[in-house]
Amino acid sequence: MPLYFAQEELPLFDAFLDRDATVRGPYSLILKHNEIVGCGGIALNEPGKYTNEPHVIMTWGMVDNKHHKEGLGKQLLLHRIQQAQEHYPGIKIALGTTQHTYPFFEKYGFKTVAYEKDHWGKDLDLYQMELL
Repeated sequence: MPLYFAQEELPLFDAFLDRDATVRGPYSLILKHNEIVGCGGIALNEPGKYTNEPHVIMTWGMVDNKHHKEGLGKQLLLHRIQQAQEHYPGIKIALGTTQHTYPFFEKYGFKTVAYEKDHWGKDLDLYQMELL
């Protein structure tokens, strides 16, 4: 399990991957020497707790800890932003992350719009962010 995910999220991730791609949205992999080292997707979400309009959400984005600081996270994020803008032009882009990774997303224009302590699990707080 990646460092910044709670163990109890693993069944949720498994269920997400088992969904039909037309339901869960596009999901990309980063391969290095035929090994998956990163992944993440996008999906169109209906209005919810943190926004009152349809929005594109970044889904299950992660890079293997051994490959942090190699530019793969940036590559994956920019790819997903481009996908979102192409598939859903003019629709707000949002994501939920933790205290460990929100500064990364701030570098690319995301701003925190909501915060919830222990949302993902003990000591894994939610930073709900939108691309402004």
